[in-house]
Amino acid sequence: MKVLLVGISTRALAQSAVRAGAEVISLDFFGDQDQPPGAQVLALGRDLQRPLTLAALAAEAAQRAGDCEAILVESGLENEPALLELGRPHQRMFNPARAVQWVRDLRRLGPVLAGSGLLLPEIVTPGEALPRSGEWLVKDGRHSGGQGVQRWNGRDAPGEAQLLERFVPGELYSACFLANGERARLLGMTRQYAGVEALAAPAFAWCGNVAPLIDADLERLLGGALEQVVRSSGLVGLNGLDFILGPGGPVLLEINPRPPASFELFERLLGINAFQLHLDGCRGRLPSHLPRPFQGRVWARGILYAREDWQAGDTSLWAAQGLADIPHPGERIPAGAPVCSILSRAGDLASGWQAVLERARSLEQGQAG
Repeated sequence: MKVLLVGISTRALAQSAVRAGAEVISLDFFGDQDQPPGAQVLALGRDLQRPLTLAALAAEAAQRAGDCEAILVESGLENEPALLELGRPHQRMFNPARAVQWVRDLRRLGPVLAGSGLLLPEIVTPGEALPRSGEWLVKDGRHSGGQGVQRWNGRDAPGEAQLLERFVPGELYSACFLANGERARLLGMTRQYAGVEALAAPAFAWCGNVAPLIDADLERLLGGALEQVVRSSGLVGLNGLDFILGPGGPVLLEINPRPPASFELFERLLGINAFQLHLDGCRGRLPSHLPRPFQGRVWARGILYAREDWQAGDTSLWAAQGLADIPHPGERIPAGAPVCSILSRAGDLASGWQAVLERARSLEQGQAG
């Protein structure tokens, strides 16, 4: 089958699709060097001379959707309405606009999650009275992955598409799940990281996951909550959920209504094909069961960001060194943008993440030299 993959970064899903036997057109911002051989790879800026915006991505995708059997939209789906209108209904292997809008509205989720054990953060939307005390964050609904999040200055009202969210102390986690519009299957949970200085990540920006996080009680809680969300919203395919394990229990941060980055870790852990599972979910099919991860096997992925403007040298050996999302030789990367992903296999969560940080340190030293 011929498929069009669209997103800010499509490398991992393109690799999965090629392994499943698909003929792939991969359209994203970067066109990374490790996109799979045989795929038609189009980088929005380098190949098409278009600005790196979601609107430009949607416009280019619309020109290439015609003869494809399926269109999959991942990173960026929830932040650009034009991406939700790509192609014809039978081609759309992604969540419909109604489902996306539904799960992005925390107030709407409240009654659905009541009694599930998954808590909602306290929020203030434009026009509501500003809080008088406490620590709050400003979140921008036009971004995801922690981008556009900043600490509230205690004075300014949230602007258009923004809200204030009370800060919740605790550790950051995520879940990857499959849906068919009525039911949900949890692939697994991860320990998630954001704003890690050792990776030069901007404050609150997502910068990695380690999986699997094993907690039977938490899995049962999330499994029940996700069933309620999927029945109410109609979510399909692979999706993600970010939460903080705070003093009072798990607090939902956001639901990402498209394949989350962590699916790549679960492919390795479970021996599954994420592309095929996503297609099946979009077509109303769920597996009767999913494999459990092998005991003592952990996979970690970290995102190294550029501390300053940087130009890539020879990156031809990076893939063999456990790196992914690899820039082309000579590519210029502005400060604050991602350089590459670091993948590491280990025996436990802490060792997996430590290996990512050590590899990042050696990469930065090499860049400096």
